[in-house]
Amino acid sequence: MPLIYVLDTSAVTDPRLREIFGVKTLDGVVREYARLLIRSHIVLGAEFYTTPSTALELRSFLERNNVSREAIDMLMGAITIRSPDLYTTRIPAIIMSDWIHDMLIRITKGLRVAEDSVRRAARRGYDYGVAQDKKGFEESVAETIHELREKYREATRKGVIDTRVDFDLVVLAHEINGELVTNDTGIMKLCMQIGVKYIEPPRFINKLFLLLRERTGRV
Repeated sequence: MPLIYVLDTSAVTDPRLREIFGVKTLDGVVREYARLLIRSHIVLGAEFYTTPSTALELRSFLERNNVSREAIDMLMGAITIRSPDLYTTRIPAIIMSDWIHDMLIRITKGLRVAEDSVRRAARRGYDYGVAQDKKGFEESVAETIHELREKYREATRKGVIDTRVDFDLVVLAHEINGELVTNDTGIMKLCMQIGVKYIEPPRFINKLFLLLRERTGRV
């Protein structure tokens, strides 16, 4: 059975990988990751893919987090970038129906979060107004906005496909019968619904280590 994997951004950026690779920095993770992919391709014939949008997202994330260009180029050189076939790949209609229903529920939750934040801000504003505490009022507004963003994101985005980038990955994995490497619960959920295999990053790395050890006697 061919080893075909599709990599999400989290396949590389999962913080648990530092311990597995025995390094302290993301740059170290990327270098070890690249070496592992190259060796797995040579020894096992494994193939590694990602989509153009994920490649751009991954490169941008690594650059912002002080990963060297050399390390990034090593990694990207080990991964084949391929666009999904969005015209002929078929996804069951029930998936879209469930997604719409889920989003309606999430929008309602988001509205409730916003309403609670407005009420809380009004109460705080009144209290600070009575006390004539302008600085306290401004800090309270900033805190309320931060709370609103976090709770709104939790209510509307966690555990659901909410970007084209994520959807493209699942379609590509479906198209080439690959195993999707991710720790994103929304992507995992869609994979389960349409029968796409997936694996979390730590298990993926350990799986490659094990296969290499069985084939060569060493990693």
